[in-house]
Amino acid sequence: MHIDEGDLTMTKNVFILSHDYWHSAESIQPIVPLLFTEEENVRFETDPEMFLAYEPDLFITFKDPVENDQIPTPIWCDEEWTELFLKRVENGMGVIALHAALTDLPADHPILKNIIRGTFLRHPHKCPLTFVPFKEHPVLDGIEQFEFPADEEHYFMELQENTEVIACAESEHGTQPAVWVHEYGKGRIVCITPPHKTESLVSEPFVRLLSNAVKWVSESTEN
Repeated sequence: MHIDEGDLTMTKNVFILSHDYWHSAESIQPIVPLLFTEEENVRFETDPEMFLAYEPDLFITFKDPVENDQIPTPIWCDEEWTELFLKRVENGMGVIALHAALTDLPADHPILKNIIRGTFLRHPHKCPLTFVPFKEHPVLDGIEQFEFPADEEHYFMELQENTEVIACAESEHGTQPAVWVHEYGKGRIVCITPPHKTESLVSEPFVRLLSNAVKWVSESTEN
């Protein structure tokens, strides 16, 4: 499944950031050709510093702010990186933050307060996880309730009030936010908690969901 070329005419530059201790770049990369045609200018990077010298219209991140949470490690999004990131979003860069990218930031970090707008609390052991859309939104076009093909990590989140939850994730552990959306300046932001496993990441309904998210946040670059 690909996005039609016409859907991304305004998204000239795409920056995809991945890889940390629990989520290898190799586990994320298979989603890329399902989202973008070969003609798209897509940068798939593991080093956040590469973002400083590149000016994307769309920023997609799967990367944990801490490279390895098993040992004392500082977050990689330091003051310089954060300042530039926020400026670009404010000026219209779209953002999609997935799974591990939503974790490990301190509560007072500007990216958490302004972009993610939610704090990761924990997740239980992997389990069957069902995706449940419950609001009408362009990100959910064509998406009905579905179960991920692999057992998944059910993220527990505490969200701020200044965002809109449009889908939840349900498991034996209860119900938690799965997708929430908002804007920062001219930039549109989509946050998505599942999935963890490649098998789920490339499943048809999730590819469609992520394709919708790419299209919606990319529209902010038209202004």
